[in-house]
Amino acid sequence: MNFILTDDIKADVREMEKEFQKNLQPWWDELSLYLPKPGDDEGFQILPVIVMRAYRWAGHQPQLAIKMANLFRTINFANLVHLRVRDSIEGQQHNQDLQFTILIGDYIFGLVLKLLLETNAERLLDQFATMICNINEGFVWTYNLGADLEESLTRTRAPFYANAFASAAKLQDWSPQDVALYGNLGQNLGMALELIYIHNSRDKGMIYLDRAESFYQQLSQARFENNNDLINILSAIRTGEGRAANGI
Repeated sequence: MNFILTDDIKADVREMEKEFQKNLQPWWDELSLYLPKPGDDEGFQILPVIVMRAYRWAGHQPQLAIKMANLFRTINFANLVHLRVRDSIEGQQHNQDLQFTILIGDYIFGLVLKLLLETNAERLLDQFATMICNINEGFVWTYNLGADLEESLTRTRAPFYANAFASAAKLQDWSPQDVALYGNLGQNLGMALELIYIHNSRDKGMIYLDRAESFYQQLSQARFENNNDLINILSAIRTGEGRAANGI
């Protein structure tokens, strides 16, 4: 999806990747084994790019956008590590590999608090704690209660996008109404991207795209003049650019 990963943001993505690896030292060699292989989890690649754009669109400097994208990637990665242990019975056995998986996932979640403090975003702690709780509850619904695809994405993926946009707005001291509008825009844009480009469910994804465009129109009247970058992304999704789930 080249309309998301454009040339002007590729350098920032490379810097984020360096930060991600640096922050996971000295355990990188062990942790890198848990990273999704190319093509296995397109959402893992899409999320930080959208986070960067959400922060840029809200008027933040590129360095903060990079730091927050790294933060969201780190939380996402911690979830992926914990998901390696899906069977509670297995997790209770004396198995060193499983024990390491659980502990390293906990270690990464602890790192998230450190990253929030380093970005001077400590006032977002409650917001991020709520997001993490909601996502973990969503995993329970997905793996134990048989949630369908759309419900699973709503509970486990949409909170990432909603919080990315809402946190960007909150750090700019937007009004609560505008923070909510921007968060809803992000949530629905994320759902559209995940359904259309990762799960090949264009009809359902277009419903969320319609909602994202509606929230953008409401927000543009209050906050944005014209955000050509965001408009171009919404338009590219609607016209079907890069419809196959073939990465970014």
